[in-house]
Amino acid sequence: MFFYTHVYYARKVDKNLNALKVIGSIIPDLAGTSIITWDNLHKEKDILNFSSYVKNFHPAFNSLLKGINYHNTVDYLSHVKYKNSTPGYAYTSSTKELIDLTQKAYNVTHERAKISAHNNIECGVDFHILNDHPQLSEFIRDSIKEIDMEGLAKLIAQYFEKSEKEVIDSLKIFFSFATEYDLRNIDEWVKLFVGLNKMYLKTDSNKELTRKVLELSVELTKDTYKEFIETAIATKDTKIKD
Repeated sequence: MFFYTHVYYARKVDKNLNALKVIGSIIPDLAGTSIITWDNLHKEKDILNFSSYVKNFHPAFNSLLKGINYHNTVDYLSHVKYKNSTPGYAYTSSTKELIDLTQKAYNVTHERAKISAHNNIECGVDFHILNDHPQLSEFIRDSIKEIDMEGLAKLIAQYFEKSEKEVIDSLKIFFSFATEYDLRNIDEWVKLFVGLNKMYLKTDSNKELTRKVLELSVELTKDTYKEFIETAIATKDTKIKD
């Protein structure tokens, strides 16, 4: 999932949500900037190791850990298992048409297209949730302003053995997805994905086909996104899962 579904979920399950929990609910996807790997804050063993480090050396950031758990609860339902079926919602919602179109739009292999298609489905959910709850944009922006960015960068840099400048630059790019785009609008999603694919996949996306990919993703999720997020909220389960 992208930012808005994760934050919407966190707001629904946590009546004492703070800015660090909000940032924790999205920070595992910092991997999209390549500063960390997808396993680092998505796999149970890696998360537990990171959690121990935070508790021992950066306890002021303990709330971040609860947000990371929230993130992975939603991801588990999206990626792995949803309503007693596998794989999760985003993969089962992908169609051959979406995968084929994604391959052409993003100029990637068929295997990569399957992964990117599930990302597109998740963005379809995000599009609907943000349009239903536009206040989420300002809520995330306020949370980003409230946290100790330098402290967060120092924590991440020390744990993952990166330079603080590298991490700060990656955080700025990552948070710009929420601050520099109005993602209630498909045109803005197209701009975001063209830039993101160039940075992360190292490909030049076709803008017209990218628009068709995103429009199809919105169509494929319009009748199911509410049930998905309501199912996630109803679980109230924040145990870390791979």
